[in-house]
Amino acid sequence: MKYILNFFLIFIFTFIKSQENKTLSELEVKYNFTYVEDTLNKNSLVGEPMILLTNGKQSTYFSENYVKNLEYLKKQLDAPINKGEIRTINFENAPRNRVRHNVYTENNETFISYRMARDTYTFKNTDVLSWTIDNNEKKEILGYKCVKATLKLNAQVWIAWFTYDIPINDGPYKFKGLPGLILKLNEKHGYFNFDAISISKSSQPIEFKKGIMVSKEQFLKKREEYMNDPSQGRISTQEYRKKTEENKKKYNNSLE
Repeated sequence: MKYILNFFLIFIFTFIKSQENKTLSELEVKYNFTYVEDTLNKNSLVGEPMILLTNGKQSTYFSENYVKNLEYLKKQLDAPINKGEIRTINFENAPRNRVRHNVYTENNETFISYRMARDTYTFKNTDVLSWTIDNNEKKEILGYKCVKATLKLNAQVWIAWFTYDIPINDGPYKFKGLPGLILKLNEKHGYFNFDAISISKSSQPIEFKKGIMVSKEQFLKKREEYMNDPSQGRISTQEYRKKTEENKKKYNNSLE
């Protein structure tokens, strides 16, 4: 009995310490992320709610629908069933998530993870974000006074609106490096749009959900292989190959 009690006390102490060691957020920012799937068809605009948890030093950014999808499936699995019944899960009502990436930042280092089929690949972001701030351009977003900043990155131009009132160097996806939180971000042609829809206090854990570590070049190669054959060799029919080629032309827009 004494051994069981000691074991129980050790377990409780370990659990409490593990909770204490977790890095907690101070803010939760929700963004409406919209993007054009097919750059040749501006009407192919889709959207998904995204969440940024940040404390100014560490942050994580992920799809809200992905979390809701996991919670839905867990609830289905935990639901009681009668003896002899076969458990069935209704996937039709599960929240659908199109976005397959999440981002983790710590000590000014950003790691981007993408899910492809059953695997998740993580690479370190090496882009240099050289913003140009225009304090003469101003607008109000969610009650905060924001100023304009622009960024040229590769072949794209990004327009951001950030607020000095929240002096946190953070924003959606990999876009950071400004002296205030980014509340609105658009690619110049409207292919990608991030719009903050709420800001609230938060004490949720900030976790690094790391996948298989690769370089960005390795990730791009893996993505190309996946786009060429999503089934990874499990299907090889003329109809499948035709559909794959159609999807490659249709879904041709990516943040990386």
